[in-house]
Amino acid sequence: MTNNNIIKNILLLLLIVSTFTFSTINTFATDISYQSYEGEITSQAAFIMDADSSVVLYEKNANERLYPASLTKVMTAIIVFDKVNGNYDDMVNFSYLSVTKDIDKSSVTIGASAGDQLSVKDCLYSLLLPSANDAANALAEYVAGSINDFALLMNEKAEMLGCVDTHFVNPSGLHDENQYTTASDMAKILQCAMSYPIFLQISSSVSYRHAPIRRYKNPENSNNQVLNTNSIMVPGSGYYYNGVTSGKTGHTKLAGYNLVASARKNDMNLICVLLGGKSEKSRYNEAKELFEFYFNNYKSLSIKDVDPRFNDSLGSISIDDVSLVKTLNITCEDNAHITLPNNVNFSDLTSKVVYQVEDKYDKYAIGTIYYYLDEKLVGKSTLDGKNLENLDSIFTSHLNLSRVAEEENNNSIRENQDLNNQQNNSLIYIDQNGNIKISPVLINVFIVISIILLLMIISVFIYIAVINNSNFPIRKFIFRLKRRFK
Repeated sequence: MTNNNIIKNILLLLLIVSTFTFSTINTFATDISYQSYEGEITSQAAFIMDADSSVVLYEKNANERLYPASLTKVMTAIIVFDKVNGNYDDMVNFSYLSVTKDIDKSSVTIGASAGDQLSVKDCLYSLLLPSANDAANALAEYVAGSINDFALLMNEKAEMLGCVDTHFVNPSGLHDENQYTTASDMAKILQCAMSYPIFLQISSSVSYRHAPIRRYKNPENSNNQVLNTNSIMVPGSGYYYNGVTSGKTGHTKLAGYNLVASARKNDMNLICVLLGGKSEKSRYNEAKELFEFYFNNYKSLSIKDVDPRFNDSLGSISIDDVSLVKTLNITCEDNAHITLPNNVNFSDLTSKVVYQVEDKYDKYAIGTIYYYLDEKLVGKSTLDGKNLENLDSIFTSHLNLSRVAEEENNNSIRENQDLNNQQNNSLIYIDQNGNIKISPVLINVFIVISIILLLMIISVFIYIAVINNSNFPIRKFIFRLKRRFK
């Protein structure tokens, strides 16, 4: 890259920084603060956050490892979504192991027998509505070949989602002391599941009729109809919450009463997690109270709608008579949000741009913009620069400075290696400072030759001394030896 291009690119970055880094002139009013729910939560752990901004609004023992029970099936569904590639009509075989492993009379099942076949779609509805354990096992075997291998996929996905205290050993959630999660990790898992339209469709359904199985051969048999046992999703249940969009329940004696649910009101999308609830009633009531409090006291705003910098007003900034907006087309994510108390405006915030991105595979990513309310993070978004193909390579696939630094470091290493190779292959060379240098190989050869020459010279002097000096001790010694052997 030429010096002119480097200077132009540095200037361009400085202009971007000056454009996107700002602080507010307003001072914070004394009544601007994050209100927190102060009611009693009897569940062992609780967590609520904005699904669009990932801003945490409430937490209680959010990082304590607890048993997930059938909340596990949310992750099971995610793995199936990922692996079947939309082929929901493919048939799943119920093996003997799938209908017997860890399943007893108290386990929830659809009553499948070994040899039964249902579609992936039928199995998913059976998995998420009544929480059927035989359907969970059958799906696991269909996707991964075995339950153990399916658990590996679950743990890989959990790590990918940033879950740091979650571990799975089965797809059903039936008790195992090595299967655990946290309220904060379960929120991340539900947030991921919500990105699949089919999950929202299934988990919000009240009932579903799957194909007949051997035990219930009549298609009209009521046992072929599965019902949603998540009462917060079912109108008229007594625990229904208006606005709920997805969810899953879980319960074992050791896990207690668990619940994950999402709800949307006033363009705000919340996720609530409760683990270790005291009763079925308490988990639903506590979820509804948390939803109501944060819907009534908070708002979620689209960054594109409220930040005036993401519009055509930036067109006045240019370099070399080229508009930066038209050249870089800097945008934020379409679904990026900030979460604020109702009495706070966007003008009350500060923001900062960091030229690092979480997704290093996004070739258009420039960096990340963070929004703060009195030092509390209230939202963030990746900054993307589209239409970069005609700019220098530093602004194409390597626009993110962290990637640029990494590539420059790699280039420096390669240059040093090339230089070392050149030095090793050349006896005399010129270093980076322009000084003439002799390679270590040549120096070693010179030393060896010098030593040999020195020894030869010493030998010659000794020989001359022996021949010409009769009094030389060595010569006397030689003569004595000759006389003795004559």
